[in-house]
Amino acid sequence: MEAGQDRDAGWLVAAVCIAGPALVALIPMAAAPALVAMAQHFGANADSQLFSQIVMTLPAAMLVASAPVAGWLAGRIGQRAVLLASLVLYIIGGAGVLLIDSRSALLVLRLLLGIAGGGILTSCLGLIGDHFSGHRRERVLGYATSVSSLLAGVALIYGGRLVDLGGWHAPFALYLLGVPTLLVSWFVIRNAVLAPEDAAEKGVAAARDLAHVWPYYALLILLTLGMFTPSIQGGFVLAARGMGSAETIGAVIASTSFVAMITAWAFGYLRRWIGLHGFLVLDALSMGCGILLIGLSSEVWMVFLGCALVGIGAGMSEPATASLLFRRTGPAVHALAMGLIVSALNAGQFLNPLLFDPLRRGMGVSGAFVALGLVFLVVAGGLVLRNRHDLTEKDKG
Repeated sequence: MEAGQDRDAGWLVAAVCIAGPALVALIPMAAAPALVAMAQHFGANADSQLFSQIVMTLPAAMLVASAPVAGWLAGRIGQRAVLLASLVLYIIGGAGVLLIDSRSALLVLRLLLGIAGGGILTSCLGLIGDHFSGHRRERVLGYATSVSSLLAGVALIYGGRLVDLGGWHAPFALYLLGVPTLLVSWFVIRNAVLAPEDAAEKGVAAARDLAHVWPYYALLILLTLGMFTPSIQGGFVLAARGMGSAETIGAVIASTSFVAMITAWAFGYLRRWIGLHGFLVLDALSMGCGILLIGLSSEVWMVFLGCALVGIGAGMSEPATASLLFRRTGPAVHALAMGLIVSALNAGQFLNPLLFDPLRRGMGVSGAFVALGLVFLVVAGGLVLRNRHDLTEKDKG
């Protein structure tokens, strides 16, 4: 159990901790509306299309690699230094695209942006653990995921308009939102002071803590794979069945983000009645039902409902997992534990197309969705059997 159950650093610190993950959510989503225009700019051929897709996904690979390093650094030089340095890199790697027009420069800036994202998300999650506790912490975690989903949805919807107004560079101006976040962070973020017994926990004890919680990272990778299934794979289901235009496909898929925004916002309040493992059951169950429904769909509204069901779990899986890890690791390990969470989140996103490709080749699009949906339902059942004691919240205080 953790000490200091009354930690609450105030709304300005909470605002920075919420803004950081939202900025990271912009890393793929701000670039997404520019992909077609970018491919046309660099040459209307298959190589240019592949290049534009790499531009979108390259930062995710850097997030996986950089987040644990950021967590390790935060444990030595402090969360504040990691956050401020990462925000500077974010502004350079994101908004810097407005000033360049070459493939190589674009790739370098996207690599920098991925490194920055790993540092921002890791430090913000760590700061939440350091400066908040109990249900206050869980509410801030929920708000962070909620605002991230909202900003991702807004970027998808309005980014296309920016492309129409200013060309493929224009959506990269959204990364300038890092500037006010950097200014506020400079004045309000301070490192938490560890108690002597917490500082003594580093080293072997830290490795022991992380070794005990690895199943939660494995589960988070699976849940993240599920939450990105509508956005990465849903359009292929609709296209294969002739359901709607590109605009319809975008609107249907966006339902996942907007439902995730609502459920993440409600996470802290629902904690009064639902245990943390109960949330993991709901996450796996809603994703399983949603993915299964998409696979069996014959109408657009069925795909829409399936995407919305996936959004329920998408909004609550990260705050539930982070809360469990805060509880089961000591304060000295929190920074590294959060870095590994960031890696797990992005690993699930990266693995999604690699898993779906052989399933789609062997079972067809519908069969792939049905198979994955059944896996999630089995996982939900296993979580119920294993964690019957923590499905509802017993501590109402």
